[in-house]
Amino acid sequence: MRSLIVLGLLFVACVDPAVSRTTPPVATPAIVPTSTTRAVVLSCEPTRKTDAAGVVTVDGGFGIVGEASTYGGDTEGTFWLVRKGAALGDSIALHFEQTAGKAPATWVEYNATGSPRTTPWGDVAFKVGWKPISFSDTCWRLVVDGTDTGLVVAVGH
Repeated sequence: MRSLIVLGLLFVACVDPAVSRTTPPVATPAIVPTSTTRAVVLSCEPTRKTDAAGVVTVDGGFGIVGEASTYGGDTEGTFWLVRKGAALGDSIALHFEQTAGKAPATWVEYNATGSPRTTPWGDVAFKVGWKPISFSDTCWRLVVDGTDTGLVVAVGH
């Protein structure tokens, strides 16, 4: 009998008060890490040159709004690519050529469509997903519609 009393006291002591009948449930917001809240360590150098408006660019024809880097495994993240003279609905062919690292692919290709987005270069931008190239410790040169933009994006760890 004494064993049952001790076991009962231990059980009561271990019950989480958050799930008791007298305490109403409390919703807590989920914190989702993003490239802006996570420290990224890079093993290669992305393009950092910007124009007067803060767009990352080499030639003023193509640019990246924001950072040209992320962390490895960023399967949900994106960056915004801008092109001078882009129109809503334009489609571009993206070709990423691996310049550093050891990803399973040496290149990746896919398309992006111009979306409404206000940027320093106008009201259209191309949403580019990191997922196809999100291999830790790699760098990728960006070619758009067969033209080397000179832009290099980096994936750290």
